[in-house]
Amino acid sequence: MSRMLNSRNTIASLLLLACALGAPAHAAGPVTTELPPPRLKLSEQPKIRAAVIAMVGYARGSYTEGDSLIAEQVLNGMRSRFDVTRSVWPDGRMVIASVSGGGHGEERSALMFDGEGRLLALGLVNGHCRASTVRDEPKVCNPDPQAVLTVFHPAGAKPADAEPLIAWSKTLPSYHALMAESDDPAEAAAAQKIANVEYIEGQPTAPGWRDAQLPAGFPASLKPLLVQTGEVNSTASAGKIVIPKGLAGLPMYTDRERAELKGARWPDAEVTLRSYAAFDDLLAIYRELAKGATFEAGDRGGEAVFSGPDGAGRYTVRLRDAKETGVFITVSSWKRK
Repeated sequence: MSRMLNSRNTIASLLLLACALGAPAHAAGPVTTELPPPRLKLSEQPKIRAAVIAMVGYARGSYTEGDSLIAEQVLNGMRSRFDVTRSVWPDGRMVIASVSGGGHGEERSALMFDGEGRLLALGLVNGHCRASTVRDEPKVCNPDPQAVLTVFHPAGAKPADAEPLIAWSKTLPSYHALMAESDDPAEAAAAQKIANVEYIEGQPTAPGWRDAQLPAGFPASLKPLLVQTGEVNSTASAGKIVIPKGLAGLPMYTDRERAELKGARWPDAEVTLRSYAAFDDLLAIYRELAKGATFEAGDRGGEAVFSGPDGAGRYTVRLRDAKETGVFITVSSWKRK
């Protein structure tokens, strides 16, 4: 995968969302247009998802959520279909942005391209949130109204290159813009402000999982079936959940799933990854990785199962396209008895 998005087809696809409205040559600053709702949210657009992954890979961090996939946090910041904007600068640079699906747009994301359609940087307005140390308590973020603009950029980029993202971040969503213009000093003071701008070098090759996350009993022979373009979503061993930690020790299947198994033997070990790669791309990858396995496609599309033997016994790989939330890849292992 390219580390920078340089396809003119990609920028053309994004411009279709923008109704191809260009900036006047005499403009001294950016021209910002609010776009009609696209058919898919920005976070659902395959080309946009590919662009985000190409910049930050499967690295983790604490921005809108604590210690979670950066790509997921960026995509969640552009989930609204009704707040999509495009800003075009006189030099051809363009910022396409939206806001998260919840709240009043406090959390929002943007992609910045050059005039040739290359992705220059990502912007994420966030509260440097982290998980609460108290169980079942909400996440802990910077105190309102102090927000952070985090700019993710390629190696060698200069802070000055992100000027359009800084301008975008300071253009408040309508709710906060009205607060900022309020005659009430207390209300105006409570409107969101960008207290800090930070620059983070993207990690496009960051792996999605580590050996330490694999459950006991998972065969080394099946590790090649765990693509690095995916994070560990869950694991199980000896019939019990291992990851996520909050569910550790519970049965790996629900009562309903156990009933559907009809007494079939449970896997000895299982790993589920979540990937933001396109389902068809992953399907092509697994056709190569699981050569010799039996293949079965789902009736409704977006599902596939590979089944075959390995040195330890037998295995299955199940792919399920969950659309906006990614493709789930479950690798299950049964040892010989």
